[in-house]
Amino acid sequence: MQIFPWMSDRSLQRTRRFFRPISGDEARCFRMHLLSAIAGGISMGVVINHEYIAVNGLGASPLQVTALTMMWPVSNFLSVFINHWLDGRGRYDRAVLFFGVLTRLPVALMFFSGSVNLMLLLLMFFFASNSVILPAQNSIIKNRYSDDHRARLYGWWISVFTLFSLPVAMLVGALLDMDFQYYRMLFVAEGLFGAGQAVFLSMMARGMRPEVAARTAGRGTSHFLRSLWAVFREDRDFAWFEIYFFLYGIAFLMILPVIPFFATEKLELDYEQYAMAKGVIGQLGILFLSPMLGVRLEKLHPFRFTGIVCLILAFYPLSMALGSWLPAAGTLLFYIAFAIYALGMAGIKISWDISSLQFAPPGQEATYQGLHVTMTAIRASFAPILGSLLLYFGGYAQAFIVSSVFFALAGVLFLRRYFRRKAQGAIE
Repeated sequence: MQIFPWMSDRSLQRTRRFFRPISGDEARCFRMHLLSAIAGGISMGVVINHEYIAVNGLGASPLQVTALTMMWPVSNFLSVFINHWLDGRGRYDRAVLFFGVLTRLPVALMFFSGSVNLMLLLLMFFFASNSVILPAQNSIIKNRYSDDHRARLYGWWISVFTLFSLPVAMLVGALLDMDFQYYRMLFVAEGLFGAGQAVFLSMMARGMRPEVAARTAGRGTSHFLRSLWAVFREDRDFAWFEIYFFLYGIAFLMILPVIPFFATEKLELDYEQYAMAKGVIGQLGILFLSPMLGVRLEKLHPFRFTGIVCLILAFYPLSMALGSWLPAAGTLLFYIAFAIYALGMAGIKISWDISSLQFAPPGQEATYQGLHVTMTAIRASFAPILGSLLLYFGGYAQAFIVSSVFFALAGVLFLRRYFRRKAQGAIE
């Protein structure tokens, strides 16, 4: 007789799979990974508020805010080249330590300045570190975690990361409302903890001897570019995944410069309200759902998984469009929009970070993720500008509606590809 009749054998099996233990080197690496999540989460709590700091405190122009929203993805343009080089050598510990510390610490120099242009320059270096850290982290977790545990452990990493970024984002909003000059110390914290994240990842990679990708014949940039084209030509599923993800990225990036002006000029939100929406409500799904969605990604093909979350995200800008038409409910709809964002981004975050692992051959994990990250830079070179132009010539609603259409289109194409490949027997 079951004490709790609702707890079926199947649910118990799922619970055991969700919390199944790890040991040995895998457990040691996971502890180091969680320390990197704590440091990175604290840094991210400040990063989340960059646009609002620039607009509401430093008097940034729309052009400067557009540049700010482009900064992180555009700085990843050389990622594929850097990580192809890494795949050929395998010294991820040194690369992460060098780039992470050297490029993230300088943002602390904002302690001495109130210039938006200097902020943009320092953040260009800060975000450039992701060109190395994100793909290198993929190679690290591919080699340090077993296939049975990888997605689940990475989901837990995201939850811990968010558990710290969420209250820090709220604290940042409260401090800025109290006295805007606290932004100086906040940038110091962003630099120190951002560098700390890289240090812990470097320690996680220490002594790792990954399989190094075999080098093809030929030298020079032109040969390497031809080899990249060969990846897309030969791995058609990966190529289509990147094309559809490109559409998702346009939808996501184009409204980034629109949202802070919508929040300040249309809704008249203060720092704490903005931090509550973007930094708390917008992160709750990532906090609570990431481990569960990590388990789901182990079972669902990336096309199906990503298609579903893109369709969910279509309602995120749509809710803000409704808020621009219904000013009396604008703030409530803004919060609802970020609740939808939280649900969708919990899935897209995992898909963005580790789906390429399911396509990459052994020894080419960083190269595949480097291509994935570089595609982010390409779409970022025009998507935020597209959003700013729609705002200038149309308005808030027009920018949000176009974004919603791109989200929905990406979702439909992901799912269509999944069902077509399943019918062909190529995937399960």
